[in-house]
Amino acid sequence: MSTNSEEAADEAFDDAAARRLLELGQREEALRREFPVDGPVWERTAVSHYTAYAAMLHEDRGWRQLFPALPTEDEARTDLRDVLRVRALDGGELSSRFARAAEAVAEGEDQVIIGDDVYRLVRVEETVIMTDHGPQTPQRHDREFPEMLDERPGPRGPGQPLHD
Repeated sequence: MSTNSEEAADEAFDDAAARRLLELGQREEALRREFPVDGPVWERTAVSHYTAYAAMLHEDRGWRQLFPALPTEDEARTDLRDVLRVRALDGGELSSRFARAAEAVAEGEDQVIIGDDVYRLVRVEETVIMTDHGPQTPQRHDREFPEMLDERPGPRGPGQPLHD
């Protein structure tokens, strides 16, 4: 004979959702091993005069930059936090994880993993291309960061509005 509280507990527990979250956790752990934050030191091939910051997302297709490079780490961290907050609005059963990840980034985390996706704050080296005649001028084939790929919400990017 079961009590009403046991029946309520059985109804509240979603076995399929629990299995999905366990599988996500196992995939996330594999991604943590594949994409460690503390990687090897890369030898520079060019002199870097400026450092900028952005965020990238590793998906099935590879790494994708989420917004244009910004002059300070704090600006990039704020924008990645806001991208994660917007994703929390439409994240379904992962909404709370996106929200926690947004706060973790705001508190200093450089990488968060949600489901199969790795979000990482990154350094971008901006260089001046020098030629025999001095610094290179703009070229016709130069490409700016495509506005349609800018996922920042609110006034900084064309993404969804951010409601604080």
